Amino acid sequence: GGSTAKLSQLSQQNPGLGRGAANAKSVDVEEMRKAAMAVGTEPEVFQIVCRLATVQTRKQGEPQPLYYMACQEPREGTTLFCNKRVSEDGYCAACNRQGKQAARLNIRCRVSDSTDSAWLTTFHEAAQGILKTTAEDIQALESGENGREALEAALRRKYFQEPMQVTVRAKLDTYNGESRPNVTCIDARPVNRAAHGRAMLKSINQMLQTTLAGGA
Repeated sequence: GGSTAKLSQLSQQNPGLGRGAANAKSVDVEEMRKAAMAVGTEPEVFQIVCRLATVQTRKQGEPQPLYYMACQEPREGTTLFCNKRVSEDGYCAACNRQGKQAARLNIRCRVSDSTDSAWLTTFHEAAQGILKTTAEDIQALESGENGREALEAALRRKYFQEPMQVTVRAKLDTYNGESRPNVTCIDARPVNRAAHGRAMLKSINQMLQTTLAGGA
């Protein structure tokens, strides 16, 4: 019946752990993709349990940058870093000077579960959670002895490993006058297996009760 159609969702149910999780809808990847395509003017937040399938390392045959150098000088009047992209010589146009800088990740990755897969734009903190490594380590690999080849090999070893709880934000953006959904990973962390298991059992019990009541 209608309850069995929900079985695909069970592995996605998990108490909120990620940023924005308080209002996140627990769904599978297929449901997240469909909801993201229909998102309106208000952003929506989803939680999925998935595995990393691919990191986009090339675009039109050319190596795709996975990080950029960002200004680490404090913003005027705050304790926050500038984080604007700097030029090759380390100059920050926002701060109008050269100063401290650090690598920040900016990747496109494809995540997958049993229902579907989806490409996500993933910035620094969330990207480090997805890749389970730091921007500095990525930079060091690319700058090392075997360069880009070593980096891409290291990334491939991360594909389809442990499941992650990923928080995704979908919103409608405008590009060249055309509105289209922008789907961004805002948090990624290991699945809390105990909490995940309890949530799955609760959902199974609820479905069984609904099925039994319907057949009574």
